[in-house]
Amino acid sequence: MKKNLLILCTIVITTGQLLQSAPLNLFEPYDINIRLKKPAKNNFYFGILGEKSYDVKGYATDCDEEKTLLVNPLQIYEPQQNLLGLYQSVSPESSSFLTTLDTIAGGAGGGVGNMQNGLFTPTGEFSAAQVAFSGIYGIGQGFYISAHLPVYFVRLKNVCWEYAGNSSLFSGEQIQQLANSFETDAKNLFDLHTGGWEQNGIGDVTCMLEWQRDFPQRRPVLKSVQPNIRIGLSIPTSNDTCTNIIMPTPFGADGSLGLPFGGGLGITLADHVELGFSGQFWYYWSNQKDRRIKTFATQTSLLYPTVTQTIKEFSFLQNFNLHGQVFSSCKRYALKFGYQYWRKGEDIITPLSSQFNPQVANTAPELAESTRHNVFLTFTYSPLRDDFQRIIPQLQIFWKGAVKGMRSALVSSAGAQFSIIF
Repeated sequence: MKKNLLILCTIVITTGQLLQSAPLNLFEPYDINIRLKKPAKNNFYFGILGEKSYDVKGYATDCDEEKTLLVNPLQIYEPQQNLLGLYQSVSPESSSFLTTLDTIAGGAGGGVGNMQNGLFTPTGEFSAAQVAFSGIYGIGQGFYISAHLPVYFVRLKNVCWEYAGNSSLFSGEQIQQLANSFETDAKNLFDLHTGGWEQNGIGDVTCMLEWQRDFPQRRPVLKSVQPNIRIGLSIPTSNDTCTNIIMPTPFGADGSLGLPFGGGLGITLADHVELGFSGQFWYYWSNQKDRRIKTFATQTSLLYPTVTQTIKEFSFLQNFNLHGQVFSSCKRYALKFGYQYWRKGEDIITPLSSQFNPQVANTAPELAESTRHNVFLTFTYSPLRDDFQRIIPQLQIFWKGAVKGMRSALVSSAGAQFSIIF
């Protein structure tokens, strides 16, 4: 059935995708929570959005997934990284790290034989921003087609590897010697950069077909009901996720074709209050590409030594929203507040080479379920249609705050968007 499902969407507009959603919890350009008024029939809408993070938090969980733990973003999967797990198939003679560890841990085998001697706690600082472009055309009868293109800017800096093993064996100078030799080995033996990085680029282009209409109600309190339904296609236009850095951040769905769809309902009460809920979902087709995978049980998520061809089956991505909105008496200004819940299920990865065990590969914590909880606030200026004759401008400022999550690195951010309808 998956192979028979084909969505054809042809639209020419210079203008998003989702992580599998926007990196580090940034808004999607077509997120219903920050939507502005759409164009009338045969009119165009062009919008530009800017957003920047001011804080990034990591959220881990305990073994039973009952508690949420606030951690550094590099610790959302494990509190420590086992450097020795990186060397499972490497002879000690070829590694400066293993040679150094054995030398200062009491001779050959003294360091390598004790996995506790290779524990390091990683810390780092993420930042993220985006500029996104959107184009919408009003077909009529409540139907709209749109295209969205985000451009992302993500940075990891101030990466530090703090020794968390048996400190009684090593002096401070020796620990630094271990860290330096590990960094050299990671580059030379595994083509893995263990420091900070910076990546910029476009995300996945998303085309959407949406139906949204107002149904006035002649009642004392209930004034209007506004249902909406949408479906689209996300096209993998972003660069491939880099396999040579720690904690890489996809700018799209990791090269997969996606099917976003959803719907919602809003009700207007007493002319000045709106309440609503919505759901947005993403289905992604599986794809084949090179990825770093877990090959031994002792390996930890930032330090997989092996890159190989894999097939990845993406889980279903879910987003649920609740919102309330208050309008000014003139209807030109609106203050909205709301709550978002995201859930990504468990992904499945299959190495194509028979030398790797898929059961071990699928114990990687980054494939497990993850969640995120956010609150948001927007303030919008949207003029009435009689205010302008030909070009109608709209302006919105917004804020999003991360509340908690599970196996997630989440930004709190602020931004604005401007649009014109013509």
